[in-house]
Amino acid sequence: MKPPSTSWLWTTATILVGAAVCLTTSLAEADWTYEYRDDFSSNKAEEDSYLHSVFWPQGAFPPLEPYLYYLDTREGRQRELALGDYNGQPAHLGYCFPVGKVLPRTAVRGNLQVDVRFRYGAEVASSLSGYLLYSLSADGVNWSTPQELQAASHDIPIESVRGTCYITFFGTEVLIDNLVVNLYSSAATIYVPRDFATIQRAIDAAADGDIVEVAPGTYRGDGNWDIDFRGKAITVRSNAGSERTIIDCAGQNHRGFYFHRAEGPSSVLRGFTIIGALVPGSAIPPDNMPWSSSPAHPVGGGIYCEFSSPSIVDCVIKQCAAALGGGIGSVGGAPAIIDCVIEQCQAGRPASAETGLPAAGGAGIGLIRGADATIIGCTIKNNSGLANSRGAGVYCWQSRVLLANCDIFFNPPTADQGNTKGGGIYCGGPSARAELAHCIISNNTADTGGGVFTASETSAFDVPNDNDNNSFDFAQDKDIALQAQAPRCYVSVTNCTIAHNKLSSTGGGQMTSRGGGIHSAGSDIAIRNSIVWYNDGKAVSLLAPVSNSPVLYSNIEAGFIGQGNINAPPLFASPPRPALGGDYHLKSFYGRYEPLYSEWVMDNEHSPCIDAGDPKDPVGAEPTPNGKRINMGAFGGTSQASKGAGPLLFHVDRANGNDSNTGRSRATAFATIQRAVDEAIDGDTVLVWPGVYREEVTFNRKAVTLQSADHAAQVSAPGGFAFSFYGAESSMSVLRNFVITACGEAAVFCDGASATLTNLTIARNRFGITAYGGANPTITNCILWDNERGDLFQCRARYSRVQQPNAIGQDTGNISTDPLFADPNNGDYHLRSRYGRYSPTDGAWMTDPVTSPCIDAGDPSVYYGREPMPHGGRVNMGAYGGTPFASKSGWPWP
Repeated sequence: MKPPSTSWLWTTATILVGAAVCLTTSLAEADWTYEYRDDFSSNKAEEDSYLHSVFWPQGAFPPLEPYLYYLDTREGRQRELALGDYNGQPAHLGYCFPVGKVLPRTAVRGNLQVDVRFRYGAEVASSLSGYLLYSLSADGVNWSTPQELQAASHDIPIESVRGTCYITFFGTEVLIDNLVVNLYSSAATIYVPRDFATIQRAIDAAADGDIVEVAPGTYRGDGNWDIDFRGKAITVRSNAGSERTIIDCAGQNHRGFYFHRAEGPSSVLRGFTIIGALVPGSAIPPDNMPWSSSPAHPVGGGIYCEFSSPSIVDCVIKQCAAALGGGIGSVGGAPAIIDCVIEQCQAGRPASAETGLPAAGGAGIGLIRGADATIIGCTIKNNSGLANSRGAGVYCWQSRVLLANCDIFFNPPTADQGNTKGGGIYCGGPSARAELAHCIISNNTADTGGGVFTASETSAFDVPNDNDNNSFDFAQDKDIALQAQAPRCYVSVTNCTIAHNKLSSTGGGQMTSRGGGIHSAGSDIAIRNSIVWYNDGKAVSLLAPVSNSPVLYSNIEAGFIGQGNINAPPLFASPPRPALGGDYHLKSFYGRYEPLYSEWVMDNEHSPCIDAGDPKDPVGAEPTPNGKRINMGAFGGTSQASKGAGPLLFHVDRANGNDSNTGRSRATAFATIQRAVDEAIDGDTVLVWPGVYREEVTFNRKAVTLQSADHAAQVSAPGGFAFSFYGAESSMSVLRNFVITACGEAAVFCDGASATLTNLTIARNRFGITAYGGANPTITNCILWDNERGDLFQCRARYSRVQQPNAIGQDTGNISTDPLFADPNNGDYHLRSRYGRYSPTDGAWMTDPVTSPCIDAGDPSVYYGREPMPHGGRVNMGAYGGTPFASKSGWPWP
């Protein structure tokens, strides 16, 4: 099952440069159009964006991570979407267009419009040092260099040969509005067979920029095989897809397409099946001989790219054969192979072939002579190699390849053929480089390296036996020792699943010395966030690796030394099925994607690979709950990642909620705070929307955060305690931004618990905060006022307003002066200010003749949150501190 597309930007925390070429075409020429609009007046961005930071309520104290929120500026503007940072880390928002649509069968281009405004630009003389960057991708893997957007309306050109346009915004203290996307595909200019009887004649008549569209049918004979683009930057596409548009080479010593005139990415082949191509011969010039361009080279059965870099999209290459690259072969050049299926192809030399030449192979795809291929979203299956062949799936010799979101499975050697290396992938030669990301490599077969084989020198192919099961094989022979001093082939394996690969019996030597999953001889290899299980022989066999820690945060059968590595059955969804591969999604208590029915199911088992990847890697597009940590395996970091244990957000809305709801959004909020706390587990957050809540809430020994979601909610418990903490609650149990009043016993009761109580207004209760049984709550930024029997019992506060004399001076920052509430007799506990105080009655800001001493008086080490400008860069005391409803101080931005 092929993994879905994902953002390379967020799964690797780096940006690969691959800027799109944006062209202009009149809309009048379009034959497919698409429009997307969002003015952010609704919450559709949460559903339509495939990658985003957490969405947070506008009026709440911000979370301990970058976040997004909808902002009603109350300045006559409609609602906008704001990006908020955390400790300088930017928030992000990513889209893939078209959203929720069937992709067009053609390349698309168009533009994206967006308005940008900085958060405080209308409130102070100069805006904050916020910023907004964007990056584009045509495939979700290769990303353009980030570009900065200033405060203005912008029109950004976008295009994609794949039919998908990705954009990711990331920034802080900035607002975006009026997002509009228009895409279209251009109409064909030449039609086959209407205008020309053969595809070649149509190409010969075309000029750069033209589109040749081929009608459904089976095409064979001269002019419909051995097709040459003539170096033209044109698109040759089917109008009904590969299933109905077939180039039949009939096994008669012909190939489908031959690119050899320095074609570039704008030479596009899209939507064909190429079947039965056969290129005879076995003589491939060795590396130390010059290469002469010729179609006679036994390279590229279905498609041959010779020092050319075309885009090959949505094609099926089937039952084709050549000594190198039975499906697709590339000598030099940088072809992009996207969303293709290469199956039932064959490569390799017969046993009588010349000796001393570089090993042939790549029954699916073969790359030599400095090729630099990008292979994205492809299925490479059921291809086979002859004796001595390398890479039944993909062969990369002295070349570079990026393999992303690919499914490579059931690629075996031909029966009874020996000395095969790399059933799924072979990468060899000191200048070779292969990057594998989000790939499934399964059920392939070879003598050595059933899944992946890599070596820096051909002399390292025959490796010494090693019968132990240690994590490393340190070779003793001189070839490996000498090789350690030479340049190394580099291979990275990130978030891949390598499973059920086989070692053939013809390999010789002890099977325990051969790597059935990954076998590396003298290469510089790095494996991270991956799963290697259920393979023959050793899961991972590394001879003379460069790094002392080549494997990190991966699940390796039988274990492997390295930080974060585990050795536990990964609990895949289903075993492999012949010709279909396996379902390598991970079982989950909380939700696993079922691709057959496109739905989420829950299992009675939970994979240890969930939330177990490198904690430094972003979780990318993983759905919530995701534990804030990327999964191991091919689906880690994608929208199909199995769900983890949290954290979750729960909502409470007294006016509109119902305790039979799920609580997962405001629309499905609970009605009572206690119901949400009962549902939450450690690490979760409960957001309470405005209202007066009359209930007694017990935290039930849970390390959850309970805070107001907007304007501070008010809680009262006429018969007892509003909030109670018992026993195991620690500082991770957080209560924030509430007004607590009219409690018959006390506002907060702690028995042996040491919760965090911050930015609370505790007024007119029988008692403020009581502590028993050795409880030691952390109390900061609170205002305790007019409590009948006292404010604090057997506990201490810092940077708080407390009345009782024995609490003043004992701890830093406490004051006892009048907090100057706006109108406490009518329940308004905002702080008076000469510079601005929010009035909930009027829904507006007003000024007072005095300023509360509680403004800018909170703990200076505590983040001031989203307090409006102007403020002193220091959080206010009381329930509104750190929120957009905090009273202003008149201090300039620090």
